[in-house]
Amino acid sequence: MPAESTTLYITRHGETDYNRDHIMQGSGVNTSLNETGRTQAKALAERLSDARIDAVYASTLIRARETAKIVAAPHEPVPYAYLDDLKEISWGVYEGTQPTEERKAAMQSIKEKWRSGQVDLPVEGGESPRQVERRARRAVDVIMEAHAGQHVLVVTHGRYMRIMLASLLYDHDLTQMPNVPHANTGLYVVRHHNGTFVADVTNSVSHLAA
Repeated sequence: MPAESTTLYITRHGETDYNRDHIMQGSGVNTSLNETGRTQAKALAERLSDARIDAVYASTLIRARETAKIVAAPHEPVPYAYLDDLKEISWGVYEGTQPTEERKAAMQSIKEKWRSGQVDLPVEGGESPRQVERRARRAVDVIMEAHAGQHVLVVTHGRYMRIMLASLLYDHDLTQMPNVPHANTGLYVVRHHNGTFVADVTNSVSHLAA
């Protein structure tokens, strides 16, 4: 008898003031949702209100935890787990910085190097995509082992989602990160079946249309 597939509802947290103002967040900046972010999370909660959700996993950062609580509210009581391994990439010296021309140039340079395959190259004072992939894979292993055949909500962060989903959907090819868009509360529905991850829904924001 074939194994039942496991479904992951993977989403990015709702908007923060830092998102709105294009200030770099990363794992070292622990901001809350703003009103827009809470509204986005409520819209996703409504969208998923009739879906099956057996467990909730979120980054330990406040913006992800707040989003998870709002989105999963229609499914209470539901078990929660908060994992450091789901935290955003460390942007090192750029965390908390304003969108200056200098920062824009630095970010463009590092992202071009990553696209060219230099995914072991860290941000100055921060992490590399390959380092983040290792903890993303640990998080996925924890979820898959505990919830095989179930439906799990996973709330995390933008660059982290690019890395995680490039790894899962493109067989560890992190140069595919640019092909993983990630709006605030954009929804991915990823199924795992017979050892393969497939995205049935990609960065859907239909719940934000109103």
